[in-house]
Amino acid sequence: MIVDWIDQVAKAFEISDPRFGTVLSYKLVENADFPSSIDPATLSNRPVALTIPAWLRPEYSLGGPRIGFYTGVTEFHVAPSTDKGLMPSLMPWYGLILRAAASHVTLNGTVELFLIDDREDAIAGPLSLKYGNEAEHWGFLVRWRVKEILNDLTVSA
Repeated sequence: MIVDWIDQVAKAFEISDPRFGTVLSYKLVENADFPSSIDPATLSNRPVALTIPAWLRPEYSLGGPRIGFYTGVTEFHVAPSTDKGLMPSLMPWYGLILRAAASHVTLNGTVELFLIDDREDAIAGPLSLKYGNEAEHWGFLVRWRVKEILNDLTVSA
């Protein structure tokens, strides 16, 4: 179930780069340290990623496969403001995010498949983001999908 792998999504997005170090990617289960707000002034030193599940579509039947299809979004908060002069520094994020997801397609063996969702706004940004009470700042929204075999789901009549 989701508690077995959701933190693996967060870990997949702990992107490292010489320009900013390593993304601080908050977990929902391990440590349960999800923030209530973000200080945009710190984003130039260390970007932040927040992974949030959106929905589950289960498929199951008597004697049939038991599969869960999950979707969610990871918010990347990457710049301290919405200054348009920061645009050139934001362009590498498309590739950084795509490579991070593509290199973790089974989330370390915890799911059948993890991938960026197949939609036009799969990696959306740079967008003006605001999380909590802080000022608006540049970031990206990454919509993802997980396919999980639900071995611990018992189906009965």
